[in-house]
This record gives sequence, structure tokens and C-alpha cells, in this order.
Amino acid sequence: MKGLNNMDDKQMKHYRHVLDQHKEHHLEILDDMENLTLGENDNNGSSELSTYDNHPAEIASELFDVEHQMALKKLQENEVDEIERAKEKIKTGTYGVCESCGKAIDTKRLELLPHAKLCIDCARESDAFVQELKEDRRKNRPSEEQVLHSSNINDSSRGEQFNDLMEYGSSDSHQDRGGKIVQ
Repeated sequence: MKGLNNMDDKQMKHYRHVLDQHKEHHLEILDDMENLTLGENDNNGSSELSTYDNHPAEIASELFDVEHQMALKKLQENEVDEIERAKEKIKTGTYGVCESCGKAIDTKRLELLPHAKLCIDCARESDAFVQELKEDRRKNRPSEEQVLHSSNINDSSRGEQFNDLMEYGSSDSHQDRGGKIVQ
């Protein structure tokens, strides 16, 4: 029996086996992540009762580690979902067919990435499109910067505003400024 992908039952059985192996590998990684979390000595939180006396950078580092671990876990879960979708395609006879152009995906590509949805040409096009979007985002700066760098600001008033404020003084005491107390 051949589907849209022109693969016979032997090839389908092979790819089903490869998908099962990949799924098992990703599930093992997920299981390790669940059991080990961020390390044996870390409990995903501070061991102290209060974080009041901790430096903010320390708390930020812990938060980064937790978020990084969560992102890696989500990546593995997405891989398992993609493998399940590929197994459904085997059942429907559409496995190995590019979702974009409808051509058969090369068997070498399927051996390396058994849950591939796109042929190599469409995958390259998709990657180039995503890269182009990322570059466009880097070019776009916040609108506030346009106002800050606007030529409408009168340069001569910048120094005057500071001098006006200094007439009222500051909260610095004489010893903070390094000057002598004058009576």
C-alpha cells in the first residue's frame, strides 16, 4: 500500500520505528529534567526564608535559571508533539510529503529529522523568511527614541533647565560635595 508519499509498508514501518526511538529519547530527556530539575543542590528557589537581604542580581540569576530550564523543557515537549503529528501522518498516508510544496521529502532528511514537515528547499525558504523578520525587528526602534533625537528640541534651553534646577539646591550636604561649610 502506497500513500501520497510513494513509500511502501516496509519504509513506513522503518520510519515509525525511527520516530518511536526519537520520541523515547525526548521523553527520557524530559524525565531527567523532571527528576534533576536545575541540579541536586537547587530546589528552584532560595533556601532562605526571605529574599529581602539578597542582592537583586542573585535573585535574577535564579530566575534566569528557572526560566531557562522551563524553555528547554518546552522545547522537548514540542519535539514530542511534532513526532506524534508525524506518526499521525503515517496513518493518513501523508508522511514524507512537504506541507508547503507537496513534494516528497528526501529520505536522507527524514533519517536525520524524522518529523520534518518541509522539504529542504522549503525549510531554507522558511528559515530565510524568519531571519528577515528578525532583522526587520532590529531595525525598528521604539517611537520614544524618535522623539528624543528629534530636531524640534531647542538645544539652547538644555543648559538653562539644569541651571534653573540648581538654584533650588540639592539634597547633598557640604561633606557630600567636598566643600567647606561657610558661616
